[in-house]
Amino acid sequence: MSSINPHFTFNYSQPEEYRFSHDSVFLARRVFELLKPSELDGMRGLDLCSGCGIIGLDFLFHCQKEWQRTPQIFDFLEVQNVYLPHFMENKSRLGSVACDLNFVNENYECLSAPEFAQRYDLILCNPPYFFADKGSLSPSEFKNRCRFFIDSGFKELLFAIANSLSARGQAYLLLRDLSEHGWNSLKECEKILQGKALVERLGDIRGTHFVRLIPA
Repeated sequence: MSSINPHFTFNYSQPEEYRFSHDSVFLARRVFELLKPSELDGMRGLDLCSGCGIIGLDFLFHCQKEWQRTPQIFDFLEVQNVYLPHFMENKSRLGSVACDLNFVNENYECLSAPEFAQRYDLILCNPPYFFADKGSLSPSEFKNRCRFFIDSGFKELLFAIANSLSARGQAYLLLRDLSEHGWNSLKECEKILQGKALVERLGDIRGTHFVRLIPA
């Protein structure tokens, strides 16, 4: 896939120290193209590991512009509160949408709690790609928490998604292999979610697996 974004939405506010990649906007557009307008009715969505809200807001922009309809509720779950002012600015730049937008400053392990069971009909996620024992850490704690599984793990992320997906729910996420460490993200995902969710590879986005999860 080209690194040029053919579906520009708007200029995002984001920390200078860590800028989002085109993976996020490409993920938002690909999911939009897979869904039908009727699927949005009454939908509750989640941008998981949201940062300043790039994926969810981009998705909502496309829905509003091309269908004039959006999900009913969209949450943005992010463990680093430094992103909150950027999210609020981006929410303002998005403009008026008929959707309740909420920034949730929590660790994603909270989604494994009973009160989150089957809460979301759509989950979008571009998670960290690296592990602390399989890469070089930056002097910046902020950058490390963006790029590495530090606050929680890969298995916990997948369990959180599986628990919080509704019976009709779909989760779309990006998974990157760590070939130099012999780590196959797709195989690990399938092994962890066996009996909990079905894993389908839909293609790739700039060399990263584009994956759909649905309840088993």
